[in-house]
Amino acid sequence: MKANQNLNYHLYLIATAAVLVSIGLLSLYAASAMKGAELYNNSFYFMEKQLLAIAGGTCLILLFKWVSFKFIEHLALPLLIVSLLLLSLILIPQLYKTVGGAARWINFGFASFQPSELAKLGLIFFLAKNLSREKSDVTKFVRGILPNLLILMAFVVFLMLQPDFGTTVLLISLTFLMIYVSGASHGFILASTIATLSFGIVGIMSAPYRWKRLTSFIDPWNDFKEGGFQIIQSYLGFQNGGAFGAGLGESRQKLFFLPEAHTDFILSVIGEEMGLVGTLLICTLYWNMVRLGFRIASAHTDHFKKLLAFGLTSLIALQSVFNIGVVTGILPTKGIPLPFISSGLSSLLIFFTVIAVLARLGQEVPNIDAGKCKTG
Repeated sequence: MKANQNLNYHLYLIATAAVLVSIGLLSLYAASAMKGAELYNNSFYFMEKQLLAIAGGTCLILLFKWVSFKFIEHLALPLLIVSLLLLSLILIPQLYKTVGGAARWINFGFASFQPSELAKLGLIFFLAKNLSREKSDVTKFVRGILPNLLILMAFVVFLMLQPDFGTTVLLISLTFLMIYVSGASHGFILASTIATLSFGIVGIMSAPYRWKRLTSFIDPWNDFKEGGFQIIQSYLGFQNGGAFGAGLGESRQKLFFLPEAHTDFILSVIGEEMGLVGTLLICTLYWNMVRLGFRIASAHTDHFKKLLAFGLTSLIALQSVFNIGVVTGILPTKGIPLPFISSGLSSLLIFFTVIAVLARLGQEVPNIDAGKCKTG
């Protein structure tokens, strides 16, 4: 493949993200206008915040396009330290803003930031750097795997103090995947799966509200006034949309029936207004983005770049699957935003950074075979 086709490859990635963001803007205004008018006397309130994040994210893409990759590689340790430091501030309750019983936002006065979003980048960069060291041997538990698990546990402790069970499960999944593709045995996958399931069971059993969410997920109509209310409203949104949707701006579920319509459950609004066709379009765009990301990862020979591209792409894949699974009732309800679409300055800036680094990695590849994807 010629060099200019590599340029097209990373542009395809950026273009896919741009389409998702554009659909997200249209859907966000439809889902949040009334809430913005009621809470802030400004129907464009959430739209303006999203546009601010898009402007910042665009600058990040342009910045990462020109900086040396050595600079990006050297971000691993600072990102790890800053993300853990910000998460540790949960020990000072006054610094975190509590919403819905969870303290997940640091309030800076002029804006709020969600440290758990930065934690995703911090952990991925650290794992890519640490697992790519010459002395790292993931076939040995103490020398190759344990150091990474200890860092993971630090993230888990701080996240569970918030509490943020969804992000915790996401980070655990990312860690085990990155260790596995670094050369860990199949037995490690079995052990890690058992460990994740055990953690999930203990986490659910230790908090009554999580147990209630699980029972509501299994039979939402048995608790339709409380635990099952949100997922039932999501079902109704998809049902109202049918194949081709009720039309842009015509969603009824967003009218204070569907909680978090502009954040975690925005796909339900898209499904109602754009129908099954619109929902499948969103899924196809994510599939294309993940496909491009994994091809970039497989094309690299440098172990750090390969692992970094794999980790960042896996983040997009897992978070998309988690959110889509929740809004369609395949997974229990958790506060996981839909990448590039859900309202949220912190989440959107982080995923713009993910695309910026992936695009930069795409530029770093001398030849990408568009027809075949090598693994390993």
